[in-house]
Amino acid sequence: MIDETLFKKHFVGRDGFQWWVGQIPPEESWRENKSGTVDENNQAQKGFGERYRVRIMGYHTANADDIPDDELPWAYVMYPVTAGGGGRGSSQSANLTQGTFVFGWFMDGDDAQLPIIMGVLGHNDYAAVMKNVTPTRFLPFDGYPAEDPSFGSERSSLQVRKNGGDKILQQENAQGEVTNEQYTSSATGNTTIKTVSKPKPKPPAPLTTPCDQSPLSNISVELKNALNEIENINQMIYDARGAITAGLADAQRYIENIMKSVSSKIAGVMKTIVAEIQKKAMLIANLPFKAAGNLIPPDLRENIRLAATVVLDKIACVINAVSGLLPDQISGFLGDLFGFMSGDFGGPVPTKAVNIPGCFVEDFVSVVLGNIVGEITNAIDSAFDSISGIVEGVGGIVGGISDFINEIIAVLNCLKQPKCAKVKEWSPTSGASNGGSFNIDSILSNAESIAGSFTELGSIGDGIDFSDVFDGAGCDLGPRDCGPPSVQYIGDGQGAKMNLIISATGEIMGADIISSGFGFSAGNSFLNVFDDCGIGQGGIIEPVFGDVVPFSGFDIGGGDLPDDIIVRPEYVYGPAPDDYNTGFIGNFIGDITAGSNTIKNIKPESILQRLMPGATISLTGGGLSVKLIGTAKITAFGSIILDRTFAGTGEALGASLSASGTVTQTGIVDIIVKEPGYGYLPSPNGASGGDGSTWKDPDETIIIGDGSFVPSKGGLVDIGDGFGTDYYPPIPPGNTVPIPPGATVTTPPNSNMTEGSDNDGNLIEILPGVSTYFPSGGSMTSPSIRKDIEVTDKYPSTTSYPVIIYLCELIVNKSGMDYQPTDEVVIEPNMGATAVPKFDKFGRLLSIKVTAGGEGFQEIPKCYIKSNSGFGSKITPKFCIDRLGEDDLDREPSLQDKIVSVIDCVGTI
Repeated sequence: MIDETLFKKHFVGRDGFQWWVGQIPPEESWRENKSGTVDENNQAQKGFGERYRVRIMGYHTANADDIPDDELPWAYVMYPVTAGGGGRGSSQSANLTQGTFVFGWFMDGDDAQLPIIMGVLGHNDYAAVMKNVTPTRFLPFDGYPAEDPSFGSERSSLQVRKNGGDKILQQENAQGEVTNEQYTSSATGNTTIKTVSKPKPKPPAPLTTPCDQSPLSNISVELKNALNEIENINQMIYDARGAITAGLADAQRYIENIMKSVSSKIAGVMKTIVAEIQKKAMLIANLPFKAAGNLIPPDLRENIRLAATVVLDKIACVINAVSGLLPDQISGFLGDLFGFMSGDFGGPVPTKAVNIPGCFVEDFVSVVLGNIVGEITNAIDSAFDSISGIVEGVGGIVGGISDFINEIIAVLNCLKQPKCAKVKEWSPTSGASNGGSFNIDSILSNAESIAGSFTELGSIGDGIDFSDVFDGAGCDLGPRDCGPPSVQYIGDGQGAKMNLIISATGEIMGADIISSGFGFSAGNSFLNVFDDCGIGQGGIIEPVFGDVVPFSGFDIGGGDLPDDIIVRPEYVYGPAPDDYNTGFIGNFIGDITAGSNTIKNIKPESILQRLMPGATISLTGGGLSVKLIGTAKITAFGSIILDRTFAGTGEALGASLSASGTVTQTGIVDIIVKEPGYGYLPSPNGASGGDGSTWKDPDETIIIGDGSFVPSKGGLVDIGDGFGTDYYPPIPPGNTVPIPPGATVTTPPNSNMTEGSDNDGNLIEILPGVSTYFPSGGSMTSPSIRKDIEVTDKYPSTTSYPVIIYLCELIVNKSGMDYQPTDEVVIEPNMGATAVPKFDKFGRLLSIKVTAGGEGFQEIPKCYIKSNSGFGSKITPKFCIDRLGEDDLDREPSLQDKIVSVIDCVGTI
């Protein structure tokens, strides 16, 4: 007999068409093929495209013990012509789940190693009851894996996962009823309903209060949002595809539109303040006329009325003029800030800032208010001079211009907010925020100083000088390094410090509490995860409160304490020991002075480790001339600063004092990660930005000018006429750009070496990561990145420290139902951790006891109950850490593979 293989063509379609029918195995055998999240590039994907493992009837055994699921061949998916093949953005996703019966053909014919999925066979309701996934396959089983939180509940054919995670986005109908919380494993739709949740109430609409009208917060938010949008627009000049897609052929035109919108909003805020100033100015100007009316003869009172009319009309005229000029003045300021050029400059235009800190907003408001008040007070002074011939002596009754300024400045206390809700800002990406705080007293003081320097009426018409706003000492407008997220505190409490621990996959695993802080309270203290560069999103953490006491951050040492009571060792708060004494603290001696509320030269120094705000101090012996009436309480941590002063006269050296009282406070002793989020950086990656957005990517080169680019003056000017700093749009690799005179060029630290040239043609070497100064300007081509050099701060480094992470608790968020006593906890990967569940008689998950914590977790494991009958539980792992030192790693080199590097964002540990 002739061997038929001798006649095979070994070409698709020439050796027949080999059909097959099979079933997709449990999800854990193929889900890592595609991560389900956005990756930086295709190389980050563990698999290739959308593939599924498939168990084919007649080729593979029905028993998964004989041929394990993870040894089955990969099958590619055949799509209809309407789906496209991926080119030109034309593609569709497959919608296949575990347990699905599929059919297809083998691309390699009889060899049967390259199966192609051609179609799917629909399920019926029988699949919903076959959740018992045994080693025997080719029986219908549930499409949801056991660890899926919707296993057996809360999922319909309208399934949308939040951020690619476990949470299902609710979809409601017009009556507010949730329509997608049914359990469905049937081709016929929502026919198998296990649970239907009640409609959730709509959240109440936010209240309109005076707190919503904070002028400074509004200005800050508008400036930050506008600057972030402009930075995105400026990046389009290096991305032709992006510019075409977004329709940004004229970036400056879009910047102008943004600038006009922001200018209008800020001018509106300032006009509201001007209206309040006008009321006060009219009242002040009218007071002397009322007083003069009672002092002069009746026949001269008509002169008083005429004079008052002249003065009030002139004030009204000036205020109307100021209000009319404000939009143009603010537009000019924003033009310099945002880098708006009305003409064609022919190159990248820099901004004067990358970030908008609170001090910048304060300086801006101070300058505007100072100019407004100065103009109005000059108008009042000029008006009284003009009527001196009509009514003599009125000017003397009014007083000097400084009195006007003080009175009018007083009205600006409207900037101070009443006691408001702790949450002042909310972002879809970073959540709630307290919106920062502003130094109102500093604003008023600076405005008063500026107003007092006005010498001529009409000065504001010549333009407000905003140069000092950009040159403000100590107000950094530049970019900040992108790195791990930080924690913001909203509500009661202070002093807490923690470093978040981020996994290699960008999830929040936990926190290392550096100091627990004090004054926190449940229901009034909240935590918010903030990514300064907006790279990571979705993290939600919840504080765990406990009793805390102070500990010295470093050894106090011997010898006398400094005479200045403010100079103290650094203290941190930590959990209170079980035997901590909350009654009598101890006796000590110190120097006290009448009229002072401080105690100096404390001995023994060790008592400072047990004193904290709220402790009571009493004077038990000392000089006869210095008294302490009753007792006093400490008001400042780490120092003995009291809430009252010592009475009497003179001073008493070595006075005897006693400390007592309840000294424990409520601090943050731990956190619970409710949502780990995604995309967070575990360490700095070379990018920079701030205010919630990324300005510079890791591979980009930056050019920073010396402030000599001023859009309002036409572009480049002499350095003496410039101000602030010029931040040019970051440059991706491979772009040749001009360098303005006086600018500094910095390439990425892991880039290739490159050269630039000055305007005389001389070559200038540019070392990677080293700022290179071009005094006369020039040009350069931005270098590419070296793939063999990684920019991270992983341990060992000066800004990170190593920790070992172990599992210390499994929190039951949802109890589920129908579990059996023999069901087990699955932890993947477990790193040696084990746990035992506890169920009630209804099969609900009550608790989980961690019997072994394991060690070396570097990503959040999947934790679920493996069950043949139960469903609906949700478990959150909670991790604890062990800090390691260099000696630990030297003793046990094997620990090196288990450590996680924690970036120290709050200071030296």
